[in-house]
Amino acid sequence: MSSSIKLPVMFFVAMIVQWWWSTHGIIWGLAQQLLLVLTVAVAARYGAIRAMFMGFFWGRFLDMLAGRLFGAQALALTLVAFGTGSARRQIDLLGIGSQCVTVFCMTLAYFVLIGLLGLVFLKTFLWVGWAPFLFDPIYNCLVMALLFVFWDPVLERR
Repeated sequence: MSSSIKLPVMFFVAMIVQWWWSTHGIIWGLAQQLLLVLTVAVAARYGAIRAMFMGFFWGRFLDMLAGRLFGAQALALTLVAFGTGSARRQIDLLGIGSQCVTVFCMTLAYFVLIGLLGLVFLKTFLWVGWAPFLFDPIYNCLVMALLFVFWDPVLERR
């Protein structure tokens, strides 16, 4: 399947899976950020422009689900896509190890950015809590590893 068909289908399927998983698949209060992981994966494979586009609209979807500080998720996912796309120029992000490290770092940056946006616009730091801050990056790395198995960039180029 070509990327012109795969990406739009993945875009809508990912939103449905994110909604279902975040409402029914929470483990010990920890929820993965599938759309964050996919934003990093798209930026690593296709570059920052496509990932920023998808990350922005995925963020708008998350903003509608959260119902607080509308636009923060869209801005955060767009910046994650830009950061990953920029890092792609210096780092080989097609390996599972480099993608997991990138997801780990971007998850922490995502949490801090959301908190700082809350501090600027709501006058309160939107803290996710210690358990998600410490364990969600690991959880997201596991999701990235699972995604890597099914969406191997080496096989995609053939």
